[in-house]
Amino acid sequence: KRSGEARIVNMSSGSGFGKPEFNPLYFSRRGGNLGGAKASYDRYHQSKLSNLCFTSALDDRLRAKGSNVKAMACTPGVCGTDMFLHATTVMGGAPAKRDTVPSAEDGSLAQLKCIADPDVESGDLWGPRMGMGGLPAKMDLSPPNVLVNDKVKDILWQLCEDAVGEQFEI
Repeated sequence: KRSGEARIVNMSSGSGFGKPEFNPLYFSRRGGNLGGAKASYDRYHQSKLSNLCFTSALDDRLRAKGSNVKAMACTPGVCGTDMFLHATTVMGGAPAKRDTVPSAEDGSLAQLKCIADPDVESGDLWGPRMGMGGLPAKMDLSPPNVLVNDKVKDILWQLCEDAVGEQFEI
């Protein structure tokens, strides 16, 4: 009420960038049959790509309604979280040291920017430069960085409505 706007900030990851493209298979009811341990990165990529696509779809719908709600996304980059330890263990066989990457607190900077900076815009994507800490920079939420288009946004929107059992009202 004080600022005349509200914000929806979706946390994603640089793992949502690039290929493979959105695959609706990962968002269908399959009784847990999504490829097992060998497909864990594919599932993670698809979930983070979907965060970015959903943010873009939400931004489109909010703008079409003339809403004062901003939808934006952010990524923490590589930082010393439990997720970092898990990923380095899976990829390298042993966890890397947390002090070799920016802190989890540094990873929160893009999220804080989206929450509080008066100059961010709806539809923005913010994250650390080069994915490795430092002050957040505006990133490109479009191909080839993020494989999103109107068809993918519509499919994902419908899948999300199906998952919750009702249509979203904007």
